[in-house]
Amino acid sequence: MTSIKGVFFKTDYRFIFLIPVYFLTVAVFAAVATFNQEWPIFSVLSVFALAIFLFGIYLFKKGLTFFGKAAMLVVNTMFVIFLVVYGGHNHTGYFWVFPILVATIQVLGAASGVFFACLLVLLVWLLDKWGMTDTVLSSRFYFASLGLVFITGVHELTLERHRKALRKQVDVKDQENRLDPLTKVGNRRLIDQELSRMSAQGMDGLAVGALIVDLDNFKKVNDTLGHSAGDEVLKTIANHLSSCVRPSDKVARWGGDEFMILLFGISLADAEMVAKRIQESIINDDRLNSLDVSVSMGGAITLSDYSDLFKEADKNLLSIKNHSKNSFKITMF
Repeated sequence: MTSIKGVFFKTDYRFIFLIPVYFLTVAVFAAVATFNQEWPIFSVLSVFALAIFLFGIYLFKKGLTFFGKAAMLVVNTMFVIFLVVYGGHNHTGYFWVFPILVATIQVLGAASGVFFACLLVLLVWLLDKWGMTDTVLSSRFYFASLGLVFITGVHELTLERHRKALRKQVDVKDQENRLDPLTKVGNRRLIDQELSRMSAQGMDGLAVGALIVDLDNFKKVNDTLGHSAGDEVLKTIANHLSSCVRPSDKVARWGGDEFMILLFGISLADAEMVAKRIQESIINDDRLNSLDVSVSMGGAITLSDYSDLFKEADKNLLSIKNHSKNSFKITMF
């Protein structure tokens, strides 16, 4: 199931249907040539069918890359030449140029697709002028081809704009889903996604640190001044944490009055420096000082065992909270 989803994620859904239809059409032509014992035609069509089949496999595995587009353009060009030179049954080969023009625009996109589709029409016109086509093509064929190219290009451009707007909406929604609405830093989902990404990409060997930041005396603020004051404290702490780490690190509200920081490519000494910087930043905040708010931190660093990172950090946090406040403990495992 996952592999099927991956195919649809990397590949425009239209190509899931376009490539098989393209392949089956050419395969049917090859079968007809076999039935009629037209072996040279069968050989040519078999080569085209194989090229389309291989392109389809590449497309589903790699997505629509530059190489894939170039390969598709070459196949389309050679097939158009074959169709207008050979002519097909009762000189109907040139009719199949129309769907190839559409496929070219869909594969290459609106701008590049229209440009190369027009070049294909120009190529047919040159072959016609040089007397290489199976039949003389009327001006209606060229007007119809260019009209189809124009209409398909406008349609593809509209689709591209809609897809771009949809991707933007999805990205914004995804960003919102990974943010804590109160503090505007990340949430638990952000941290989970980061760890999943590291595990999926096989990033073993990269030193990753987790720092759990727990507020001291926060309950007292809520009980005496109310939850609005508590919310302001949380937002202030989030700002301090964000200003004390690198842009590549991740800050998230872990829940309640706890925050989580992911530190990438960090040493034990550097992680301790980050913790000290956080402490100093909060101590120097007069508003937090007046409320007697400080932070206790438990951290851990690992090179591979990311699944136990939070457990070790939480263990160190509990060790600190049981003995003192406004302190930190970070270990490497």
